[in-house]
Amino acid sequence: MQIHHLNCGTLYPLMNPWILGTGTLRQRPPLVTHCLLIETSEGLLLVDTGFGLRDYTFPSAPVRMFMAYSYYKKDIYETAYHQVQGLGYEIADVRQIAITHMHLDHVGGLPDFPEATVNIFGDEYRAITQPRDLEERMICRREHWAHDPLWEGHALEGDRWFGFDCTPPVKFGEIEFFFVPLTGHTRGHSAVVIRTPEGWLMHCGDAYVYHGGVDPHQPHYPPRHQLMLRIMGLFSKAFRVFELHAPSLRALQRQHGEEVQVFCAHDPVEFVRYRPDLKSTLLPA
Repeated sequence: MQIHHLNCGTLYPLMNPWILGTGTLRQRPPLVTHCLLIETSEGLLLVDTGFGLRDYTFPSAPVRMFMAYSYYKKDIYETAYHQVQGLGYEIADVRQIAITHMHLDHVGGLPDFPEATVNIFGDEYRAITQPRDLEERMICRREHWAHDPLWEGHALEGDRWFGFDCTPPVKFGEIEFFFVPLTGHTRGHSAVVIRTPEGWLMHCGDAYVYHGGVDPHQPHYPPRHQLMLRIMGLFSKAFRVFELHAPSLRALQRQHGEEVQVFCAHDPVEFVRYRPDLKSTLLPA
């Protein structure tokens, strides 16, 4: 079994120096789009997809707006599609996809893997099929699931994992995966938890964006980090709850840090812990 940590989208929004505490407006530090590709005897599991081929070749107006706002690095070879092939796999080898949430920067690659089963927390599926407001309609894009994928919805049934509610596990080859709801950023936003022979991986999606906020012993933020989130929250409710689950994630790491690896989708510092080969690119001195 092998685990690959992929950056499926590099972004340079204007607020990055305040969110990450480094760089300047002219030399902004990047955000990443941290996805997982896990090899098993039954095929590949992909956790989140990042942007997809269509987002480069024929993007919808909202996707173009998001790319412009985020100063997205337009490198089509960062797509999961090209990285899967670059690792020597076939696209059809991706048998399962697990989604933290349906924001366009996390699921743009769904059409690139049409044969995969798409696993999703039930509340998030209802958010895209029965949107309640303009924000749910705008940042979750119908073109990313217009190919009518095979959905596999998951619901809470009383299971618990280290004090968190979770869905029943799905066995896939040598691993198991399930969802831990960390809602707020979206209606059904969830962490994807994978049990491997070496321990637990917890992909927290956008439950937080800066590693210092979940430091189990000395939580900390850059000086203007939380102010910037409050300002961003005036325009989007998705930014108002970035730190909502930080206390429970800190407690998890204090109590079970030797067993569980916790990381989010966009923090470059966390990403280079797994991909030190990209340190000079993502964390320039």
